[in-house]
Amino acid sequence: MSTSKQPAFPPFNPFVRHPTSFLGKVKMFVCGSILVPIRLTGAILTLTSCLLWCNICSIGLRDLSTPYSPRRKRLLQGGCRFHSRVLLFWYGFLWLRESYEIEDAEERARQPHPSVVVVNHIGFAELMYLVYSDGCCFVSKDANRALPFIGKISEALQSIFVDRGEGKSKHDNTTSESIQNSSSHSDAGATTTDKILERAHSPVGTWPPLALCPEGTTHTGHVLIRFATGAFRAGLPVQPVIVSSPFSAIHGYDPSFSCANIITHVLCLMTQPMNHLHVKHLAVYVPNDAEKKDPTLFANNVRQKMASELGVECYDLTWTDKLRYESSEKAQELGRQRLAARNGGVVPPMPIFTEDAFGNALVEESSKDK
Repeated sequence: MSTSKQPAFPPFNPFVRHPTSFLGKVKMFVCGSILVPIRLTGAILTLTSCLLWCNICSIGLRDLSTPYSPRRKRLLQGGCRFHSRVLLFWYGFLWLRESYEIEDAEERARQPHPSVVVVNHIGFAELMYLVYSDGCCFVSKDANRALPFIGKISEALQSIFVDRGEGKSKHDNTTSESIQNSSSHSDAGATTTDKILERAHSPVGTWPPLALCPEGTTHTGHVLIRFATGAFRAGLPVQPVIVSSPFSAIHGYDPSFSCANIITHVLCLMTQPMNHLHVKHLAVYVPNDAEKKDPTLFANNVRQKMASELGVECYDLTWTDKLRYESSEKAQELGRQRLAARNGGVVPPMPIFTEDAFGNALVEESSKDK
């Protein structure tokens, strides 16, 4: 447990999305009746085309867990990058606001090559962006393999899959929420950290760029929660990328994907005339000697740098803390069990939230935020 004077939770719920106002719902109905049929059709066709492209590029492959040939990788990444940008368009992200901490392109090119890309996790738009911008693959929960289209495309991109539902960690340790237990096409005995280290130490270009969301779960984007150390154990430079998705509390729809049904969320995104995605590439973070020896220190310092650029606070929260706000009773029960294990058999009371993420006082304070 943290000894800091900072409270465990912020005054707002970082895991529950901002509610849509009455005006926002009217806007969703009016605009959605026109936009959703068009965008949904476009998204399905784009996903079908991308899956077909991945299948074509995988012809003749028996093992997706070994590096592709340069030509095969170039073809696969090129097609996925194109399709990812088109998908963002159908989801309402018409324009992307990209910026760089180091504005000079030549100076950026002289930076050390990063072993991995680390990004804060507010949904799936930032993941599609990183496929579009860099052809990245990801560390993803194993359940995502079952998703239509997305599962097969992620496998073709050579993502690393984590089975966190069987995590043995009782205390949300540095590998965070069973990140050590992973499943893949092969190397069943290798942990997620082993696979990250293998790719981090491989020659540049051997694998697709690996992007990780070290928070391990999504939230609303108004804080940064605890970083797992898997991305930092190699002691090599990392590329921090920060994303935000601003919206109007008066008439907008919260684009963050947290404690929400994925189908409903996608359809609601499509009702918006335009969703916003702001992306900033920070300078490659090169660890000092102390950070190379201590991955927790390395992770915390990178997190603090990202939080400072985002203008948000850091909290020592994890996926376990989020589970009690999920809609399913199974997830809520798992959360209670894990919290009890983490707190000596005692389930802590639900926190009381006094304001929303925009600083507005809540009309009714409750120990539960549903």
